Amino acid sequence: MRRYFIIFLSTFLILIDQLSKYLIRHAGGFYICNPGIAFSVKIPLPIFISFWIIIVVFIGFSIFNFKFSIFNKVPIYKFSNLQTFGLLLILSGAVSNLVDRMHFGCVVDFINMRFWPIFNIADSFIVVGVIIILIKIRRNSFIH
Repeated sequence: MRRYFIIFLSTFLILIDQLSKYLIRHAGGFYICNPGIAFSVKIPLPIFISFWIIIVVFIGFSIFNFKFSIFNKVPIYKFSNLQTFGLLLILSGAVSNLVDRMHFGCVVDFINMRFWPIFNIADSFIVVGVIIILIKIRRNSFIH
């Protein structure tokens, strides 16, 4: 049951981001087509795609708690619900931006706060997911 909920929620978040980008592009709103990664840094496409494939596979394995270890010597870590949610946000944002990159050759960014680089909803998912995981890690480090 948990896996189906994770798949549903991730799909829902991706659809929200893609719908927001579609509406901005077709309603005449302000947007830019960002060919780079975060903060418009440019890297070669094969390196970029390889990097994201590794990230998406790792996070996907982590979310679904697939059992894998090197030579069965590494203990398997089980993620809490909060960590799983953080990973889910990161994965959803990464996949949605990857869809843009594959379809348009760039990522559609449209939220302009003037004091921060222009971003989109998927970028927000990624940032919030990282914050959740960092808070959980920090909280766990004080417990041990």
